[in-house]
Amino acid sequence: MIYYNNRAATATTVSELINDDRFMRVLAYGNGYEDLFKTNPQKLRDILTSDLNDPNSAARKGTLKDLELAKKYGFGSTGALLDTNGNAVGLDSNGKVVNDGTMVTPLDPGLARLRKLQIDANGKAMVTSGSKNPADDGKLIFGPDIAARDASTYSAKQSLGLQQEQAAAPNTKSVNYYEFDGPEFQNFRDRRDVQSEIQYFKENIAGIQSLDDFFNNHRLLKFVLSAYDLESEAQYPGKIRKILESDLTDVDSLANRFQDPRYKKMTEDLGFSIFKEMKLKLGSTALDLAQKYERVKYEQHLDEQAPGVRAAIEFSRRIKDVDLTVQLLGDSVLREVITVANNIPKELAYQEVESQITALEKRVDVKSLKSDPNEIEKMVTRYLTFKGAESSGGQSYLLNLLG
Repeated sequence: MIYYNNRAATATTVSELINDDRFMRVLAYGNGYEDLFKTNPQKLRDILTSDLNDPNSAARKGTLKDLELAKKYGFGSTGALLDTNGNAVGLDSNGKVVNDGTMVTPLDPGLARLRKLQIDANGKAMVTSGSKNPADDGKLIFGPDIAARDASTYSAKQSLGLQQEQAAAPNTKSVNYYEFDGPEFQNFRDRRDVQSEIQYFKENIAGIQSLDDFFNNHRLLKFVLSAYDLESEAQYPGKIRKILESDLTDVDSLANRFQDPRYKKMTEDLGFSIFKEMKLKLGSTALDLAQKYERVKYEQHLDEQAPGVRAAIEFSRRIKDVDLTVQLLGDSVLREVITVANNIPKELAYQEVESQITALEKRVDVKSLKSDPNEIEKMVTRYLTFKGAESSGGQSYLLNLLG
């Protein structure tokens, strides 16, 4: 499920998707084409990529269901994607779909619907018009998330155990394989804004002579915190310094008192209490931080395109560091996935901590969960199923099963 949402959100050409069996499997099952996928996958590809103006295309010569499938995705669309005002539609440097005349990367018109664009009968991206404020006219109109609907329907067709996909990555059961195994990650890494921050960090960290120097350079501090998905904490340098200087051998130190494992991990990696600024300046540390930064930023990008994907990725990574149920409550990402996946109301947060722990332990055994990759995958899949239902405006069958 993570893989499917990732590919839908970041693919640059239709051919990437239709030649990807793992992607096509979810699409087929999500649209009632599982039998055709098993027996004649090429015919399914032909239907999806049909030119709807060609009476001899597979979709036009097929059933009404085939025609509706081809229209739903529009994978057969070619040429430049324009909006209904004739403006080019593409992706800006941040991967956002725009039609404002800025320098953009052309968006394959066959991917427009996966980007949630509303497309008219002529294959043009629809824009707002007739607004009370003329400045609001000409903006792209976005519609339902069809990829999320596919994922939700696919999940609903699996067994109640929600077994992971049979076409899993070779030699690994880890969810983490999925989000970094394609060219889209490399394309993201090469973005100017990403490389600019990495270059600044590498060029300036070597010149840091003390911890005061480091904490007085807001851009460097923000980069390091971003690598641990703690960017929002850059506004509290005093707090972060106390955490990083904590003695991890002292159970009462500040880093150990935080339930969120990211603080402890960052403190452990940087070793401020022992090495001061020296470890931070090592080439190996700088490389590790740059790699962490790239992945965190990529996950943020994915989540903008397919909400829920990033939390699912983070959950599969962080759950292995959790030992106590209370840690699930202290980490916003772990809490989000656990509560959503188990249909636990957000109002749980208003109860006493002990009551919250009791409620979670009725649904989740932390030790069993963290030690079993299959159970982690099931939890993630349940979470994505719910998130898919939310974004599509529907309701997953799991709400009834797990309520």
